[in-house]
Amino acid sequence: MTQTQKPDSRAMQGNIENWKGRQHIAHEIIEKWPLNGLASLIDNRSKVPAVDSMGAAHPCAHWLYFVPTVPQPEIDIDGHPKRGSFIPPLPQARRMWAKSVITYHDDLQVGKRVEKTATISSIETKTGKSGELVFLGINNRYMQEGRLLREEEQTVVYRDHQDYDDNIFTLRAKSAPDWSVPEKLNATQLFRYSAVTFNSHRIHYDADYTRDVEKYPAIIVQGQLIATLVLNHALMAAGVTRCRQFTFKAVKPLFVNRPFLIEGLRLGDGKIEAWAREEDGRINMLADIIL
Repeated sequence: MTQTQKPDSRAMQGNIENWKGRQHIAHEIIEKWPLNGLASLIDNRSKVPAVDSMGAAHPCAHWLYFVPTVPQPEIDIDGHPKRGSFIPPLPQARRMWAKSVITYHDDLQVGKRVEKTATISSIETKTGKSGELVFLGINNRYMQEGRLLREEEQTVVYRDHQDYDDNIFTLRAKSAPDWSVPEKLNATQLFRYSAVTFNSHRIHYDADYTRDVEKYPAIIVQGQLIATLVLNHALMAAGVTRCRQFTFKAVKPLFVNRPFLIEGLRLGDGKIEAWAREEDGRINMLADIIL
């Protein structure tokens, strides 16, 4: 069951500031089959199971649920639902998941009914090297019987299409890691992750669209999948399967079949700094974990 508040007339006229506070509420049973799909991708490379013996789901498992099951005519050219219902009708064509801060209070449990409330928390326009950017903040709260399980503050960036310039990405890891794990993800793995998250964004599976429309050289690894692997390796290095907070920031696109490394550094006081980087040292994703 879902419920979305209708926009007021000013918002429909293009004043996106009036979309702040807008909410979408949904309820879902935490079924096991999406976790089985996640397990098929990560359990052979991780000691952090998709679902444990007590029925507790993976710390990143909330991305498998509350997916956008809108009718096909409501899907836009990029594969995402058309804007104007919950997401404001922004004119910028390209969408990127830029950052998340996830705070954990309790586990999602298989078979339990969970309520998710998504709220537009901020809308900010900036001008950068790539032109005008719109940063959309979305606060996601997951509740069960009035009890907060986890909360995610998500930042999504919208911008116009333009030619991809690999040379603008210069950030490199500054510290020698305590662990370094080589990874490489192929098109089948990306497709399977898109399937289990019901993510139809075409940049993750449609090479022609990705190259010709969004101007990237190849299909792109999902930020959520990279984040899941980064968190897995950090938790394994700490000898635990859960944390109190996980923050990650996308820095550089990671393309299919490109070797990369997941690394991390113990900072003490239950804190970990982790990252994904390419073989030349350039960062794809930065993360901070509080155990």
